[in-house]
Amino acid sequence: MTAVSDPAWLAEARPALREAVRIGPGLQKGTAVVHVVGDRDTHAFLRVGPREAFLMAQLDGHRTLADIGVDYAGQFGKRLGEAHWQQLLGLLHSHALIDPAAPEQLDAVREKTEVARRAAGRSPLLWRRPLPGAAELVVPLARRIGWLLHPLAAVPLALLGTALAVLVLLDWSTLWSAVADSPSRWTAGIVGFAVGWLVIAGHEFFHGIACVRYGGRPTEIGVMWRFPMIAPYCKVDDVVTFPRPAQRVVTSFAGIYVNLIALIPFAVLWRWGPQSGWWHGLAAALLMFGTVAAVANLVPVLKLDGYHMLEHATSTSNLQGESFRFAGAFLRRGPAGVAGYPRRARVIYTGYAVLATAILGPAIVLLVRSWYFSLANLWNPALAIAVLAVEAVAVCGLLRWAVVWKRRATEAA
Repeated sequence: MTAVSDPAWLAEARPALREAVRIGPGLQKGTAVVHVVGDRDTHAFLRVGPREAFLMAQLDGHRTLADIGVDYAGQFGKRLGEAHWQQLLGLLHSHALIDPAAPEQLDAVREKTEVARRAAGRSPLLWRRPLPGAAELVVPLARRIGWLLHPLAAVPLALLGTALAVLVLLDWSTLWSAVADSPSRWTAGIVGFAVGWLVIAGHEFFHGIACVRYGGRPTEIGVMWRFPMIAPYCKVDDVVTFPRPAQRVVTSFAGIYVNLIALIPFAVLWRWGPQSGWWHGLAAALLMFGTVAAVANLVPVLKLDGYHMLEHATSTSNLQGESFRFAGAFLRRGPAGVAGYPRRARVIYTGYAVLATAILGPAIVLLVRSWYFSLANLWNPALAIAVLAVEAVAVCGLLRWAVVWKRRATEAA
């Protein structure tokens, strides 16, 4: 332990973080652990390391910097000098995290954060349009219907919805026949799509309601184009500052929960409504669409709710990207390429890489096989292979272009 004489001001200064500032738990990101610091007034976020997070957590306005330095030395084996404190406090002041902060400084941080958020929400494959005032509706909604997230209500409703989804999958052919035999399949399909879109909107609002339940606030609610579909979205960035993994997992699961409980009235219409005709076909379409939406959201490689649930459960950041980077390093250099990763990270990244391969591998094979036979029956095998090759090159080129575009946009920001 290196002794450093503390200047007099370190024994007197008692800075404090603003009340709205929250320090998130440690998240594994590659070989490092990061903490996300969130400001619930400005919706600005800052990534820091474990040492900075430890120091920030001690800034309560009562303890002096010298006292905090003693605890830091005991935790990390090194005393902090004046220059280190000046650097940290300068960083916190520049982000308006120290109390008090001038109103004009808070406004500047809000404006900068909003510009960065809008830039991050646009790419060739992604576009977001927030709806003015939509995020503010979540707090009163949480007061009225937030009880649906209480375990006494949520557990039985989620189990009932899950059971219905399983029954839908087991009886898929019967439901498909009901849709096919409907007197007006197109109108049933259009109405079913409209109702399904409203369920998706409820799905997104419940992410925000769950976020409010644990002390956060949604930053945006709007409409998003994510290639190749348009759907509502809700940004609950505060989730990364929730202290318990269960709170973060529930916030991500809240949307799927809506998909599951929406199956209940659809099942009632299917079971006790007309047993033939348009309404019967509509009930079947709603059950099928709702089940597909719930199952698709659970797939952990699509970066939807299931992926984020897994990310929060493992307390990781950018789980998919870091897992693929870990796998690439292992394939290039073997065990030496991943020697710098802690044991926990190696287990998590290996597990996700295996899981992703087990899902994506068969899915790609089945997709290519199905498309090949469709083209071969339509034309001939040689032409089918040529078309598949051209499509593969086009998809790779599009993905590469999107990655380059995103990297340049990030650098420009």
